[in-house]
Amino acid sequence: MLRRFFLLTTAALALFFSPGAPAEGVVLPILMYHDVGDMKPGKDRVTPEELRCDLLWLREAGYTPVTMGEVIAYVDEGRPLPARPVVLSFDDGYYSAYDRVLPLLRELDAPMVLSVIAGSADEFSAYTHGKARFAHAAWPQLRELAESGLAELQNHSYSLHRALDGCWGCDRLPGESRGAYGERLAADVLHAQERIWAETGKQCTVFTYPYGRYSAESEEVLRELGFRATLTCDFGVNLLTRDPDCLFALRRICRSHGADLAALLEEAQASLNWR
Repeated sequence: MLRRFFLLTTAALALFFSPGAPAEGVVLPILMYHDVGDMKPGKDRVTPEELRCDLLWLREAGYTPVTMGEVIAYVDEGRPLPARPVVLSFDDGYYSAYDRVLPLLRELDAPMVLSVIAGSADEFSAYTHGKARFAHAAWPQLRELAESGLAELQNHSYSLHRALDGCWGCDRLPGESRGAYGERLAADVLHAQERIWAETGKQCTVFTYPYGRYSAESEEVLRELGFRATLTCDFGVNLLTRDPDCLFALRRICRSHGADLAALLEEAQASLNWR
């Protein structure tokens, strides 16, 4: 038993530290961040210094941040990716993406994937807000982020972050038929698509699941709507191939305050050996 554990661990570490990709595909870690600020950091908030250290460590370790557009182009068209691609995903579209994250990305020339809750952007655009805890970016800030070339905007729903009949995110409601569920989910997601397009001119190709809640039914609905990839909160890294199915239900690595990024990546990389 110990020998088996040793062999599996050794194989995982060899894969992690190898500069090249395995013959069967490209390993893709997707880091998941939310808010960035000094006040009360925790699971959904890291400090600016932690983010800076992450970006510098990734550079030193040979990782290159890429967008989901580049990931999709690799799968669909065979466009090459760097030896160690990594996606920096930021959920919810917080104001800190504009005033804390964007300056760091400009300094270190790294892109991010920013998943926007369109309903929150509408709400925070209705009044002037400062740097309140968990404030969301308004559309003018999101436009500037998109125009910077360093923030790829993606769809994180319009209003699915609110509980409905005890359900969250893309959960199917109790007693809800498959048809009614599909219509409700599609209506919310398409409303978000329309708002993001109207305010920024960006067409989203990726859907990021609110709270990571997804199912085979939600995946089917999103495929029917034309989305090319979905992001979950399942822990792990991903193996990219030329099969478009590999872009759905992508795993991510939640980067919480106080966590060791190198250790998280090592643990997530080992998950490939258990699938």
